[in-house]
Amino acid sequence: MEWSVGLLDDGERSLLETVAVFTGGWTIGAAAQVAGLGEDRALDLSEALARHSLVQLDPGSGPGPRCRMLETVRAFVAERLAARPDAAEIQRRHAEYYRGLAGQADRPLRGAGQAGWLERLEAEAGNLAAAVTWYLACDPAPLPHLFRILWPFWYLRDREAEARPWVDQLLPAAASLDPAARAELEWAATVLATEMGDDTAALAARQRLAPLLAKIQDPFLHGICQLAMGWTSPITGDLEGALREVSAGLERLRGQDEPFFTAMAAYTAALGETALGRLDGALQHLHVMRELADRFGYAWLTASSRVQLGTLAIVQGRLDQARELLDEALEVSLAIRIIRNVTLCLTAFAQLAFAEGDPDRAALLAGAAEGLRSRAGLRTWPVLRRSEADLVTQARQALGADRFGQAFTAGSALSQQQAVAAIRDRPGNRTPLS
Repeated sequence: MEWSVGLLDDGERSLLETVAVFTGGWTIGAAAQVAGLGEDRALDLSEALARHSLVQLDPGSGPGPRCRMLETVRAFVAERLAARPDAAEIQRRHAEYYRGLAGQADRPLRGAGQAGWLERLEAEAGNLAAAVTWYLACDPAPLPHLFRILWPFWYLRDREAEARPWVDQLLPAAASLDPAARAELEWAATVLATEMGDDTAALAARQRLAPLLAKIQDPFLHGICQLAMGWTSPITGDLEGALREVSAGLERLRGQDEPFFTAMAAYTAALGETALGRLDGALQHLHVMRELADRFGYAWLTASSRVQLGTLAIVQGRLDQARELLDEALEVSLAIRIIRNVTLCLTAFAQLAFAEGDPDRAALLAGAAEGLRSRAGLRTWPVLRRSEADLVTQARQALGADRFGQAFTAGSALSQQQAVAAIRDRPGNRTPLS
């Protein structure tokens, strides 16, 4: 390795050392900014490094070619970078570049262009994590806003378990932040704890967030904070209060150009109306969901709306229609690779199996949903817990405690592939688990 690096000229060697700061690859534009070069110069040097087989250039499908480096090469040149007097400056530039990239993603993640930006941020997940780590150590003030920006990415890419420790690490400094930053931080703490099923932390964060609402001047931030309040209220069993809070957030968001969070609010309202037995109200919110899903290409929302429509069809006894809707939802959920969506499908198929008179399969599928959620560090949304608990109670009563426990435990051990096979393993369509 020393011999290979020794063949480089000064510019090539400097760039090679600089790009050791990246994790999981980088773009030419990122390398140029972190190295303090023009993009043409950075491209020329990167091509030279590729000819020396020290980096690989992948044309890719993103904005320009993406570069990668073997970990053995990176480890070697990282030692050289650490010895440079400008190492700290390079790390700062790296962190600032990815903070800026997240800032560019803010509006698209909340509106049109979400899918493309999700893929771009996924490619940069390692660099984003490194940037957050740098800010935690060196300059935490921008982080609450960065956390708020990145949450849709974390939510739609099953990365909340990775992100929550960052938020928790910053919470002790919340009192030193200005009201808007503090609200963003407490909002992130509330939604992440709720998603991860840490009820104690979620309620504590909610309690800290509530008195900040009156101080929030930004109508968007106010709306999503009201929404977060509505997500946590069902933890204490207050479904009516949750629906009031979510409805208030929905009305505020509807008056803004915020399709992602408007969709989230409409979805939550639909779940709340369903939990309270108000099916007409649930359908009205589901129509809003479907319109937003179609207009903005939100595949996750398409799947979620199909699950909820299928659930309503089960309640109304339209089992064939329910199966058709749930099959569509499952197909989309598997394509977008979001565990939360898959578990929603599993739970709905468990409800369908019970309605069809098959409590054994209902217990198996309910266990599969719980197993997948648990391994992903997630828990059922509070607004859905009552209906899932009712299903479990009914299946246990139908089967007896021992038989139910065996089926539920077997389901909880299934992989996603096996769980999907179990969905399709029904009378007239038997498919062995694989």
